Amino acid sequence: MTPALWTLRAVNLVLVLTSAFLGSRGKAVSLFLPALTTVLLLVAEAGAVFSRRLRDENPRRAAAAAAYGTDILLVMWVAQWTQQWAGIIDLGVLTPASLAALEFGPVAGGLAAVLPALFTAGLIMTLGSASSNPALLQSLVLRGLLFSLVPVAAGLAQGSARERTAASIRDTLARLRAAQVGEYLSFALFQLRDYAITIGSVAETISLATPGDPKAGERIERLRKASAELGIKLSRVLGDRAALTTAHPPTATSVELVPLVHACVSDSRAAFSPDSVNISVLIQSAVPPIHSDRRSIELALLSVLQNSLEACATRGRGAVTVLLRREGPNAEIEISDDGGGVSETDKATLFEPLVSARRSTHGLGLGLSMSRRFLERIGGSLRVKSKGGYTAALLVVPIERELPNIRLEESTWAGRRAES
Repeated sequence: MTPALWTLRAVNLVLVLTSAFLGSRGKAVSLFLPALTTVLLLVAEAGAVFSRRLRDENPRRAAAAAAYGTDILLVMWVAQWTQQWAGIIDLGVLTPASLAALEFGPVAGGLAAVLPALFTAGLIMTLGSASSNPALLQSLVLRGLLFSLVPVAAGLAQGSARERTAASIRDTLARLRAAQVGEYLSFALFQLRDYAITIGSVAETISLATPGDPKAGERIERLRKASAELGIKLSRVLGDRAALTTAHPPTATSVELVPLVHACVSDSRAAFSPDSVNISVLIQSAVPPIHSDRRSIELALLSVLQNSLEACATRGRGAVTVLLRREGPNAEIEISDDGGGVSETDKATLFEPLVSARRSTHGLGLGLSMSRRFLERIGGSLRVKSKGGYTAALLVVPIERELPNIRLEESTWAGRRAES
C-alpha cells in the first residue's frame, strides 16, 4: 500500500462521513464515534505507510487486505449508524473494492463489492421494508450486482496492464543484458584475434632473425601453426565482424535527449524500481538535439539507472535523481542516488568487467564497464563518484558527432607499441 493509495482511501472515507452527515441533518444522530474511529485508523495506517515499514511483499499484501476490509466494514457501520442502508453511503464501498481487485484480482474485488450490497438487501428484507415493495428488493439486488461490475472490470483491466508491463520489463532486461554481453564478447574476441595476429608477426620476425637454427625453426613453426589455428577459430566466431570492436557500430542520427531520458526512466522504474524508491528527473538547462547514436546512449542510461535503483532497493528505500544539462559542447546526464555508496575496496574495480560491487544480486558485473564503452564509442565518457553513502554517475555525450575515445588499456597492439 503506497502513500497515494492511502490518500485515496482517506479521501473516500471523508466523503462517506460527509455524505452521512448531510443525510443525517435534522435527526438526532451523532457521528462523533464513527468519525473518531476513522481518524484513529487513518493515523495508525499513516505511521506504517509513510515510514515505509511495509517493505516486504507478504506483509504489504496482508496490510492492504486488512485495510480494504476495514474500509468496507467502516462504510457499512456508518450506513447502519445513520440508518442509510441503500443511499449514497454505499458508494463508498466501490473504492476499497476496486483497490482489492487491483491488488488481488477481479474475483476478490467483485466479492468485496457485492457481499456488502447483498447484506444490505438482506437487512432491509429482515426489517420488512422489501416484503411490501418487491420492486425495492429487485432494485437492491441489481444494485449489488452492478456494484460488483466496477471492481471486476478494474481487476480485469489491471491484469491486462500487468501483463503488458511484465512483457515490457522482460524486453528491457533482455535487451540490456544481450547488449552488455554482446559488447563484452565482441570486444574480448577482437582483442584475442589482435593478439593472435601479433603472435604470428613476432614468430615471423624471430624466424628471420635466427636463420639456419633447426631447434628455433621447429619451435617457431609450432608457434606459427598455433597462431594460425587460433586465428581461424576466432574468425569462425567473429565472422564478418572481425574488424570491429563491437557487434553494433554506432549510427549517428538526431537524438532528442529529454524524451529519451524520460523513456529510460520509465522503463527502469518498471523493471528495477520497488515502490519504496523515488525517481525524479530535473532538466537544468535546455539541450539541443544531438547528432549521435541513440542506442549507445540508451543502453548506458538504462545500465546506470539499474545500478542506482538496485542499490537503493537493497536498502529497502532511497531516492534517485536524474539531472540533464548542457555543459559547453556536451550534454551531461548526472544520475545520483543515496543507495549506500561504493566502498573503498570496490572503487578500484568499479569499471572492471565481470566484477560486481552488488554481491547480494546476481549481476554480471558488466553494467558500468560496458556503459563506459558505449559512451566512449560516440566520443563521450562516464565517470563515477561516491562519498558518504551517495553515488553520482556523470554521463557525458557530445552534442556534435565526435571520434571514439580509446583508453590506453583497451587500445590495439599498435597503440601499446607506440607507447613503449
